[in-house]
Amino acid sequence: MRRFFVFFLLSLGFCLSQTPSSVKKFAVVLQSAEVRSGPSLKFPVLYTASPGEKFQVLGEAGGWVKVRLSDGREGYIWGSYLRVEVERVEVPAPKQPPAGLKPPPPSGSAPVVSKRRSLLPLYIAAGAAVAGGVGYFLFRKGGPLNRGKATLRISSSPSEAVVYIDGQEKCETPCTVEGISPGTHTVKVERELYGKWEREMEFKGHEEYQVEAELSPFAYEPDFCFGSWGSGNGQFDHPWDLTLDEDGNIYVADYSNSRLQKFDPSGNFLFKLDTNFKPTGIKYSPYNQRLYLVLQNDPSGALYWYNLSLSLLGSNSLGLNLPLFMGVDSSGNLYIADAGNASVVKTDENGNLITSWTVERTGSFPMDAEPGQDGKVYVSACGIDKVIVYSSSGNKEMEFSTVIDCPAGIAVDRMGHVYVTAEQEHRVYKFLPDGTYVLDFGERGGGRGQFYVPSGIALDEDGKIYVADSKNHRICIWRITERTITTPTARITVKRRRAGSFKGRTGASKGGGFARPTLPPRRIRK
Repeated sequence: MRRFFVFFLLSLGFCLSQTPSSVKKFAVVLQSAEVRSGPSLKFPVLYTASPGEKFQVLGEAGGWVKVRLSDGREGYIWGSYLRVEVERVEVPAPKQPPAGLKPPPPSGSAPVVSKRRSLLPLYIAAGAAVAGGVGYFLFRKGGPLNRGKATLRISSSPSEAVVYIDGQEKCETPCTVEGISPGTHTVKVERELYGKWEREMEFKGHEEYQVEAELSPFAYEPDFCFGSWGSGNGQFDHPWDLTLDEDGNIYVADYSNSRLQKFDPSGNFLFKLDTNFKPTGIKYSPYNQRLYLVLQNDPSGALYWYNLSLSLLGSNSLGLNLPLFMGVDSSGNLYIADAGNASVVKTDENGNLITSWTVERTGSFPMDAEPGQDGKVYVSACGIDKVIVYSSSGNKEMEFSTVIDCPAGIAVDRMGHVYVTAEQEHRVYKFLPDGTYVLDFGERGGGRGQFYVPSGIALDEDGKIYVADSKNHRICIWRITERTITTPTARITVKRRRAGSFKGRTGASKGGGFARPTLPPRRIRK
């Protein structure tokens, strides 16, 4: 069928070439494009064409189309920016003699008149109409020569986003969707805590589409703070750390008042427990519904655990020297940042030592040790301004972020995002598990949306962030918004599999201005 159609078009073209007309190709500019003096990016730019401009096509060279500009110059435009149109230019017919006069016949012959020849234009027009109809039938969407399926290869930053086509979940990025029928489909890329990218795309058979989506994170805004300086119920004197139970109740290590306080999710005081020493690290374990505590100047260097009514259940002496924050994994194991010994101490749920490892000693000490969902342990090292990543057995795997001035408390959400308080910058940072910067918020001060030496940090299931604002003597909660910090966008590449077409074309799709989040400059310690 295809060979027959090609033969038919060639025959028709031959017939048309015998008529008093000629064919010219013109290129219509689809989007702003540079006209260069040669078929390569290394050649200088002659002219910048605007959408809708039209030039005569002179030829093609490796995906570049040679055109003639309106001022007569010749240049090259990349083919993906053009739509080629074919126009027939009629050649003026020879002048006819005036009415009533006949041209003299050739010497020695008599004039021959053919009535059949006068019907040739009708035959040509009919042939062209038939050719157009056959072409439309064969190459229309879903036609005999366009029944192939399309392929979509899709990736996103960050990865592990869910891909939907026409509302049906297909895969998680990076992934490939095969067998997409030709036509218009809605493609959506969505990840929790990020704005989605969505667009209607036109798919053609036998083509491969590649989408690289840049998702933008949702911003955070201050929700409310509670507490003030003092020693009364609901007041604080340098709250150092905090943790949440499964009901959203808040437990605060009130450092300089040497006590623990418990609050409901709205920040209303419930009850307190006086301690003999200054509490520094407090952590709730969903594994056994216990509340764990370490004390800065406890001579026994012990780990203590309580029930949720703050009644003591047990303790175990570990020889800790200046313990600070700590984390707990899904198996109930504790990871304690033992700053005085420059080490991380790992215990089971009853405080029995499992292992310990030394953190870099040169100019640093560990502040917090928080396990993530991937089995890694994130350790904040104040002094060298790094977050160091270890395996659960203490093997160093990587480190990131030399821009945080004294990283302190760490929290990790269920998607692997790492949240870090920066004591000397008075702000909170958010990173991907590999250390890629996502966003930050806060500044020095005592007002709404400000911190003064933030220390402990905790997260709840709704995405809220709880921060111990130590020198403002309060606990502050930040909520996630439905506003992204930039506009999600995507780069789309199309590769044709049929011979004789351009190799590819690219373009960007977005819903407004886009700027990839960039790492902020290092801030001067205040």
